Amino acid sequence: MKLKTLGGLIFVVLTWGSSFIFIKFGLQDMPPITFAAYRFLLASSILLPSLLLKGKYKKVLKFTKREILSVAVLGIITVFFYYIFEFYGLQYVPAGQASVIINTDPIIVTILGAIFLGELITRRKVLGLILGYLGVTLVVIATNPTLSGSIWSLVVLGAAFSWAVGSLLAKKIAQNMDSYLMTATSVPFGTILLFTAAFITEGFVPLSRLSGLSWTSLIFLGIVSSVMTFFVWYEVLHDIEASTACITLLLVPIVTTILGAVLLFEFYTEISVLGIALTLLGVYLAQSQKNKKTAKPDIIPSTEPKTISPKIQIVNKLLRKINFENLKFQKP
Repeated sequence: MKLKTLGGLIFVVLTWGSSFIFIKFGLQDMPPITFAAYRFLLASSILLPSLLLKGKYKKVLKFTKREILSVAVLGIITVFFYYIFEFYGLQYVPAGQASVIINTDPIIVTILGAIFLGELITRRKVLGLILGYLGVTLVVIATNPTLSGSIWSLVVLGAAFSWAVGSLLAKKIAQNMDSYLMTATSVPFGTILLFTAAFITEGFVPLSRLSGLSWTSLIFLGIVSSVMTFFVWYEVLHDIEASTACITLLLVPIVTTILGAVLLFEFYTEISVLGIALTLLGVYLAQSQKNKKTAKPDIIPSTEPKTISPKIQIVNKLLRKINFENLKFQKP
């Protein structure tokens, strides 16, 4: 592995791992939806002008109604719903625990593949599912033994589900649109909804309420975590296999847990540590391959790595089953 790639992976893991801690800091001075809205207002203020600098604004002007709908729905799922669940949950759930729960999205994708595709789940994946959710259960019970605490953990799990669903949609959109353009145009839609929800539920909250630490958190989350890490992550994916990169992200909850204990004085019992370990092992088993040589990855665009993780394979198969033009969003 190149030194540059290794440095990029370390940067991504440390940034995303510490983002939960910075959210905790910011929530001390500002309500959750408003803080999330300001975070993505800052991110949007960088992403949108960058379209002009990169000359991609011409493509935006030529967006069809279908493309506008696509990026709008993506912004609603991956920005609006995901971060409402995450920021609300982090008010009551320890940062380390939240990080572990949110990073169970590979397990959710595996379950979606089994339900909607009739995918044969191997013994390895069954073991991963069992260990993963046994671990989550232990973490929830050990850290939040009350009913109220458990409910807020489920709210955080809603963020993981939102990200898994958003990943399916993003993969579909990325077939005809590059990732940067997709991200830069979807984030503003989610930001607008965040501000609307914040004004209705929390009223107008000025930035003057932020302390120095909260300002640092906002800048870190809006610029470093939401923009810079995006570029670094895709540079990493150009150099190494997607499966290797995704498994490396299992270090994110570990970083969060350590920082939470040191900076936030979050207490973890032996059962909590056991639960975290089981969850990470379960996620690893759910998204790793036992024998890469005999694996038969699906056909994907030539710009992607030749070897892909089972998580991405399931996404590809799911998307081929979806007639996106006739996709309807309604309450069950």
